[in-house]
Amino acid sequence: MIKALIPLMRPSASGARIVNVSSRLGRLNGRRNRIGNLSLRQQLEDDGSLSEELIDQTVATFLEQVNDGSWTSGGWPQVFTDYSLSKLAVNTYTRLMSRVLSGRPEGQKIYINCYCPGWVKTAMTGWAGHTSPEEGADTAVWLALLPEQFVSGKFFAERREINY
Repeated sequence: MIKALIPLMRPSASGARIVNVSSRLGRLNGRRNRIGNLSLRQQLEDDGSLSEELIDQTVATFLEQVNDGSWTSGGWPQVFTDYSLSKLAVNTYTRLMSRVLSGRPEGQKIYINCYCPGWVKTAMTGWAGHTSPEEGADTAVWLALLPEQFVSGKFFAERREINY
């Protein structure tokens, strides 16, 4: 989707913005919900070697292990595993695209970040979230409108950068 929309983005002196909705559950090094395979985690942390192929292979390996029933011993996050892996892919792809887009000339810059809105009171959470939809959207709007701030490839929650 991102690649398809890039040609449609309007040039701007302050740069165009992409804000991906993600989750803390997709962090590589979350306290409770991380990638247990240290080698894979290190590969996904290394911005220099991060690639679409690595992201795709990570998701494909997870799906293979789900199909053969071995995913529980595969080092995958154990809480909301499928959701966590999908958000891990969003987070790593955001970092990758930041690197890819960083070489664009002035006036055609595109800054890409992701953020966690929190546990928002929506149908997805059965209306049990702690955050209003307006509060959940606040960081996304803030990132989209950052004036003269050229931040890219970062992960945010509550208008603060947090570690992947």
